[in-house]
Amino acid sequence: MKTPVTIYVVHHPQCSLAEKLASRLFEWFRLASLSTEASAAGLPVYFRRQLAGSTLHPTIRFDDAGLNVVIVLVDHRMVGDLAWRKAVVELAEKIDEIRDGKSGGGRAILLPGAMHESFYRTGPLYQNFNPVRLLQMTDEQMEATIRRAATEAIARDLRADGSNAPPPLNVFLSHAKRDGTPIAEAIRDGVRSFSQLVAWYDANDLPIGSEWKSPMEKAARDSTAAMVATVTDAYPTRPWCRREAKLARTPMRVNEKEGRRVWKVQPVVAVHQAGCNWVRGVPMLEGVPRIGWQGESGKYHVERIVDRLVLEVLLANVHCRAALNLDERLKRPDSCYITWIPDAWTLAALRQEMQKTGIEPASVQQIMYPGYGLTFAEINELEPVFKTFHDETRLVSFEEAWQ
Repeated sequence: MKTPVTIYVVHHPQCSLAEKLASRLFEWFRLASLSTEASAAGLPVYFRRQLAGSTLHPTIRFDDAGLNVVIVLVDHRMVGDLAWRKAVVELAEKIDEIRDGKSGGGRAILLPGAMHESFYRTGPLYQNFNPVRLLQMTDEQMEATIRRAATEAIARDLRADGSNAPPPLNVFLSHAKRDGTPIAEAIRDGVRSFSQLVAWYDANDLPIGSEWKSPMEKAARDSTAAMVATVTDAYPTRPWCRREAKLARTPMRVNEKEGRRVWKVQPVVAVHQAGCNWVRGVPMLEGVPRIGWQGESGKYHVERIVDRLVLEVLLANVHCRAALNLDERLKRPDSCYITWIPDAWTLAALRQEMQKTGIEPASVQQIMYPGYGLTFAEINELEPVFKTFHDETRLVSFEEAWQ
């Protein structure tokens, strides 16, 4: 069965900077910065840095994925090496044929990274594909630029789903006005740097007289919503903030009219600024990625926050497609599929939502989730929750289900 997205990073084996960038891209898309086994729920990333004659080795199998993303890091060694230059030109021509419908295989995106002026001597690669310009940048700037370009290109392609103009992604900035406004305003300005994102700052962004819940729910159902939760000292004390967090993390059924057994939640990231007051946690945000914010220096992390939010949107889309494929393939009435890494709060909320929609939780023998599998410790921690469905209910990773 095809994977929804596969990423390939192509670079010359003698370019240490390109190797470093390739490793950083691997860590980004594989979620390697996370400390738990749940990081395996990232995207498959492969390197291509060897040739067989003048052909990439191993070759790229474009039929194996619904979307193939090929990032070519072009330096002067690649351009000066005749075999490598021929290989990347042939690769560009192949992807150009796929893009124009003249060749079979899954969809393909080619993102050339121009690390040296010699890129402009690569013929079809330069003529047919707009590069990510990495010239005259520091290593850190190169990393951030290629990471953002790749993430946004993949997210846009998946959300477009064949159309040329995907709907805008509504980003809801959940915050307590008492102490979270400066952070939310900084993130709002960062969100606006993405052409496909629209920031919803607070209720003032909604039409007068409208109900707050309806636009957020509709956007979530249409896969056009994501949320940044600014968790300050005041955040857990505000019923409005808790309501926003609960709405974002409450599972919704995908394609209910078609009888699908797939559930999703909104993509969410949390920004945490610790103060000096005694506060309680926000249980519904337990399973979301979180980053700290320390005074004025936090503003330097805005791009990272927005990039991570877009990555979460991308991953949610990929996991949803994988879940729908599994549901179609396995046709198991005793299973349900979730598109996020399970945590105690969302599993309990899933059980409640099933009851509301007329599904008997006891009929669920398997809850399938993205990735290669949680650790035994993580499963044991969640067992008291998923066993409330049925004594025989178990958690099964997508990888286990594919086998």
